[in-house]
Amino acid sequence: MTGDSSYTIGHHEGALAYMRFRTAERCCGFFRDQVRPDSRILDCGCGPGSITVGLAEWAPDGQTIGIDLGAEQLDGARALARDLGVQNVTFRQGDIFALSFEDDSFDVVFSQTVLFHVPNPQKALAEIKRVLRPGGLVALRDGILGSHIVWPEEPLVQDMLRMFRLGAQRSGGNPDVGRELGTLLHAAGFDDVFSSVSFVQPERPEERDEYFSLLAGLFEEDLATIAVGEGWITAERVAEAATRCRDLASAPGSIWAQAFGQAIGWKSG
Repeated sequence: MTGDSSYTIGHHEGALAYMRFRTAERCCGFFRDQVRPDSRILDCGCGPGSITVGLAEWAPDGQTIGIDLGAEQLDGARALARDLGVQNVTFRQGDIFALSFEDDSFDVVFSQTVLFHVPNPQKALAEIKRVLRPGGLVALRDGILGSHIVWPEEPLVQDMLRMFRLGAQRSGGNPDVGRELGTLLHAAGFDDVFSSVSFVQPERPEERDEYFSLLAGLFEEDLATIAVGEGWITAERVAEAATRCRDLASAPGSIWAQAFGQAIGWKSG
């Protein structure tokens, strides 16, 4: 991503813990069969590296690079790779609008929840296209905030979703960009574009408490500071909303399903 000051989620532990919940298995299955053992892969907006390391494991004979403008996240990403013994992955600071790679450098470029936060997705896609080799694959996954499913209906939780929406708009992003990914790839000149929608929610009963707590933690840090400062919400209501979010984990029949758009396309050979 670009412009740390515009990234309203921030890079404190609550945000990083939420991002570490993301893995290649959870997030990248929609293009898994396009990754070869020797693929050269770029992950734009890698965060703490939990997806990037998984992509590297899918391509053990290739090389995977993760970039993020938030340099403070990258030491943790490198430590994760060391802990897992994954040696074919590197991490560096980088800007999706000005990628520091030669033309035609990668077989696959992936990006998740970056366009949600930034303006001018066309510029980002032009850079992605530039660094893809002819015949290379772009794979995007991004949020559709307006299609979240939360049950039971809870005004405090709706306040949380409204803050995420206002935060994305404040940084010039689009909180529903996930539904537009296929259109954006067509407009950028990619071929054979295919788009779909998926939902993320706790996969096992034992994950419920962790997942709802991660969502609350994501809300309580930088986003809450901005929201209170902008007058969107009071500090007291932030605390109430986070508590209610955590409580939902034990509510009978409760659901928090986050909607994501997914799209793939190829650079013409």
